[in-house]
Amino acid sequence: MKEGNSKIPDPQVSASQVEIARQTFRWDIIRSSLSGLMDSGWRIFALLVVTRYFDGTSFAKALVPAAFTIGLLSTPIALFYLPRLRLQTSKLCSINYMISGILFWVASLGIDSLWLFLGAGTAAAALLAQQMPLLIHIYSTNYTSGLRGKRVAYAISVSIAIAPVFGWFGGQLLEEDLSQFPILFQIMAVACIFSGICIYKVPSEILQRSPSGNPLTHLSLVWKDKVFGCMLGMWMILGFGNLSTMPLQIEYMTSDVYSIHATNTQIAVAGIIIPSTVRIFATSIWGHLFDAFNFFLVRALTSAIQLAAILIFFFSDTMAGIYIGSVGYGLAMAGGNVNWSLWVTKFAPPGQESDYMTVHSFMTGVRGLVAPFIGFYMLNLISIQSWATIGSLLVALSIVLLFPISRLARR
Repeated sequence: MKEGNSKIPDPQVSASQVEIARQTFRWDIIRSSLSGLMDSGWRIFALLVVTRYFDGTSFAKALVPAAFTIGLLSTPIALFYLPRLRLQTSKLCSINYMISGILFWVASLGIDSLWLFLGAGTAAAALLAQQMPLLIHIYSTNYTSGLRGKRVAYAISVSIAIAPVFGWFGGQLLEEDLSQFPILFQIMAVACIFSGICIYKVPSEILQRSPSGNPLTHLSLVWKDKVFGCMLGMWMILGFGNLSTMPLQIEYMTSDVYSIHATNTQIAVAGIIIPSTVRIFATSIWGHLFDAFNFFLVRALTSAIQLAAILIFFFSDTMAGIYIGSVGYGLAMAGGNVNWSLWVTKFAPPGQESDYMTVHSFMTGVRGLVAPFIGFYMLNLISIQSWATIGSLLVALSIVLLFPISRLARR
């Protein structure tokens, strides 16, 4: 594991590097303010539309949260072929945003077709999920290690700042008439286009082509780097516990079985407004903790909050209790986003951050693709509270595993 990041400015940092960092931060902040719409919009509103407007099957419901992870699963292949275009990393990000915007607009046309809506929207979300390894390449190149956590955390905070407003607007719009959902996805489409314009202006290097002829070659890092491989195992257990329960939030609040009977606005409040508001204030704190403290301690704290949030949310029989659980989810998501986005920068050798991030993204895609389908399937066999208990136990196990992994990392 790399040494802790120093807070002392590096005298070797040139004026041009400072200017590159300044330009990166300026345009990335604008991009982030828009990209927050896509995450919350797809994760909550798409699932709400599939559940209440289309009355979709369990498979259709599970496909919504799986969309992002389908993109993560395909990142090794994308990162293998994209360098052949010989374009700067920021330009590749821009192209992804533009195509995603077009696909979200196509999804908005699917008012009479579940599979047009779900097919185009899933493809858009999958493309957006492929952005993170590209962004990590930009961050690791343009930001010094001592400021990287704070800069990225601030960008994440800004990305979710507009989400509560969008969540309230969307909730009210769907409360009035659920068939107005295309408006939300047209807004998301426009946000994608403008995000693409912003990231296009960020200075970056040409993405280098892998010397290997195999797009999955970097997966060998799982066993070649023992600490990295063990960390991926921990993330797999943690992510499965979280990703198999989080998509069930809408089901819990809408199904007659659980007698919550939440309105569309209440769902938006619990799923977007409260978590996003908490994340706005908490993300910068988590960014500071990431830079200043031991990673394993910060990851354990984040997971403990996640565990509590799962139990509080799914064992509450009132909206007040669910809202409290949403606060916990917001805190955990804030820390989780910072940790998930940057942890490889503390483990990967210099210059290999995008390779490590590609593997991490791929493994996230594996669990993220499977977990939602298993979560919805298990509701046919056991209660949602029973599955939430199993999910929380998996999160607890991931916390325990951090201790031996931290000892291995110190060797």
